[in-house]
Amino acid sequence: MTDRSQSEESNLNAHPIAPNGNAHVTGNNQWQETSLEVTPTDPSNPAAAIDGGSAASDGGSAASDGGSAASDGGSAASDGGSAAAPRSKFTLHQKITFLSAALTSFSTWTSYSVIAVFFPTEAEAKGMSKTVVGLVFSAFFIASAIGAPIWGKVLPHAGARFVFLAGAFVTGGCNILLGFVVDMPTLATFTGFTFAMRILEGLGSSACNTAVTAILAYTFPDNVGVATSLIETLAGMSFAIGPVVGGLFFNVGGFKLPFFVLGGFVWACVAVNYFLMPKIGRTQEETGNMIPVLKLPAVWVVLLAFSFCSMTFSGMDPVLALRLKQLGYNVTGTSLVFTGWGAAYGFTAVLWGYIADKKGTPRIMMMFGIFVAGIGFFLIGPAPFLNIPPSMALIGVALPFTSAMMAMVSVPTMLDILNTTKWYGIPFNLGLNGVVSGLWFAAFSLGAVLGPVTSSALTDYYGFDYATTVFACGYLVVVLLMCFFGVWEFRCGKGRRLPKHRLVVEATEEEKVTLLSKEA
Repeated sequence: MTDRSQSEESNLNAHPIAPNGNAHVTGNNQWQETSLEVTPTDPSNPAAAIDGGSAASDGGSAASDGGSAASDGGSAASDGGSAAAPRSKFTLHQKITFLSAALTSFSTWTSYSVIAVFFPTEAEAKGMSKTVVGLVFSAFFIASAIGAPIWGKVLPHAGARFVFLAGAFVTGGCNILLGFVVDMPTLATFTGFTFAMRILEGLGSSACNTAVTAILAYTFPDNVGVATSLIETLAGMSFAIGPVVGGLFFNVGGFKLPFFVLGGFVWACVAVNYFLMPKIGRTQEETGNMIPVLKLPAVWVVLLAFSFCSMTFSGMDPVLALRLKQLGYNVTGTSLVFTGWGAAYGFTAVLWGYIADKKGTPRIMMMFGIFVAGIGFFLIGPAPFLNIPPSMALIGVALPFTSAMMAMVSVPTMLDILNTTKWYGIPFNLGLNGVVSGLWFAAFSLGAVLGPVTSSALTDYYGFDYATTVFACGYLVVVLLMCFFGVWEFRCGKGRRLPKHRLVVEATEEEKVTLLSKEA
């Protein structure tokens, strides 16, 4: 067997190998197993017969080694006790990395959601219109959508740890400074300073969370789904806890206290993570190339599905409370419904992430989740053509059910994109993870910007039931698009031809002799 260089060996290890360890590519680019157990004897090709004899003669030496192999059995068995000692699935480095990422992600998202309860009231008292208040909320995600791809590209060069800590530091600082907007003397200065801080906070948060996603995907290459789902769960918890904590501190100490406390909490997490977060990658590592990733059609399809899911999830925020009030829910009941909406997403996300890692079928999970989520939105309205009267029980059951299906859509997206890039030969490194994380977070932020605007406009003009019906029809369009794309991809993409980098295979000496004998 010929010697291979290290790069050639790594290429072979990355490709599908036949059960007997040998494979070659046939004319239609399909992997086909080659059998070397019986070498055909051709009178016109004596080399094949000679090779067969040498193969047979090697069998004796292999058999003669059986005794020594068997004699080693005792020592191997004696070591069984130590070999069977239980070991943790994750290393200490992985555990510390996840703890650091989870702590900071939770604190940054909590600091974002803290203004939901009291800021609109205080802003209107200053003279700010409801439209401008809505833009203040949207400015955070607009800045995030713009900044995330940039942070993802420069992540390896700047250092993942630095981007992670710097983004969190900026987020905490902007949150503290927001506490001083109440002292602005005029509406213009109040509005301008608020927008400036929210935009900077969005840029800092996108830097921190893009780094978090890239770091986890890089640190847990075999458990991307679970790692991402746990961060999604913490984000969901922060959106549920942030408004409650903000309202509590507002009642205790006024407008400034919530910003000071939660901004200080973010800074405290930065201080802890300065010592806790290990270095990820090398600062001199090349930045990721976004162009090859964007050239893959599957990436666009998955990002579209993820962005639409983010849009429909955030779109319920400005319109759901009014619908619940119409159905007779009181303040406590409305709070419980919102809690169930977020909790169902967060807790089921862990399950979907585990299944995605175990089964390796993220695309199928996404398509199933999209289809069922569409059915759920038909029931939330309910859709006018169903002729079902709206009720507290129906919306109370349909909301958490739909939220769980939306988690099934969102969680496998990162894993699916990484699988696609690996298939087409893009090197798996921190640069790739940074680019993919930036695009992933940008798609999420874009959906979060469009959701409240779309749902509010549809509800104002047509009503809540028609708004949710439009969302449901959108889900059905997305699932049809993914189905058609899947058929195309199988017929013309992954299913029918292999990428060029998978066609370069070094044949073994035995395979060369066999192929030469057939050509002779």
